[in-house]
Amino acid sequence: MKITTMLVGISTAAAIAGCSAADTDRTAAPSTTRPGISPSGFPSPRGPYRDGKYSVDGQYGTRGSSIGVSLTVRDDKITAVDVSPHATDETSLGLQRRFAEAVPALVIGRDIDDVALDRVAGNSHTPIGFNDALEKIKAEASR
Repeated sequence: MKITTMLVGISTAAAIAGCSAADTDRTAAPSTTRPGISPSGFPSPRGPYRDGKYSVDGQYGTRGSSIGVSLTVRDDKITAVDVSPHATDETSLGLQRRFAEAVPALVIGRDIDDVALDRVAGNSHTPIGFNDALEKIKAEASR
């Protein structure tokens, strides 16, 4: 009887935790990317970076998916960002659009070296493309 009660309690706690995790999916989850290491596993450039506006495409997935990222860097901080969806499939396009709408609130005002997105607005793959673009921008802006 005690084991059954304990299992029910554990199942209930897991269900509650699962609900709260889904509710917080509107923002970025903690990144699984280690600071200073790019998504490809190679060392990532670290500031200082040249001020300016940079635009690149970030790649992700196995089917050549990409997303456009334009951002402005000033004093190593992101001061503006624009994400351009490239998907042609309606489902993917919808996911990329939601991602694009959520990103500015997550990155503007942050040090570029502190940004690595994980799961944003229901997207788990599109952030990989954003992070890829961010690494390309950091390499281009390195002094």
